[in-house]
Amino acid sequence: MEKKKLNRYNFDKISSRMAQRFGSIKTGEEEDHAFFLFPMESNLLKLHRENEKRDSRRVIEAIHISLLTIDGYLTDTEYDIDSFLSEENQALAKGLLMSFDPFTNEEIRLALGTDGCPDSPEKLEAYFEEPVKCLLRLEKSVGLWLKERGNNGYFQYVEDLLGDTIKRDTRMEFAVPVDLG
Repeated sequence: MEKKKLNRYNFDKISSRMAQRFGSIKTGEEEDHAFFLFPMESNLLKLHRENEKRDSRRVIEAIHISLLTIDGYLTDTEYDIDSFLSEENQALAKGLLMSFDPFTNEEIRLALGTDGCPDSPEKLEAYFEEPVKCLLRLEKSVGLWLKERGNNGYFQYVEDLLGDTIKRDTRMEFAVPVDLG
């Protein structure tokens, strides 16, 4: 399969495309989505603690990389994003994907079992709906704190809010949805 080339406009536009497709989380409703948001934020903070070059701007890029990865799964498209990749945003994107993606994190795939792993386009879309909404909400939050406090503003905010609850280790946290239906 040939990789689809992206320019900066399309790289940045993935958020609005995914918001149109999946919807978004309104400000003030974050608590209802903490199941997926907490592992995402935890992994980002752990990676930032490891290397401060992994700043708020790199998080936004990592969110775009993660959204493009998901879009690739859903549309059976492989994107050529090499010109947008850096060591920092790749590490952050992997941390985000490790928090919810069974194709990136084998522990999730094992926890889902053979019946739980999304194997049809419909199941895939349903599986990724909540993580996509969380990534989009996270992007808004990071953007806000970037404007308010600068390059490390988001991480200052998360450290103040959640720092005591996030272990100082390198283990990537994750969430596995449980289908109670």
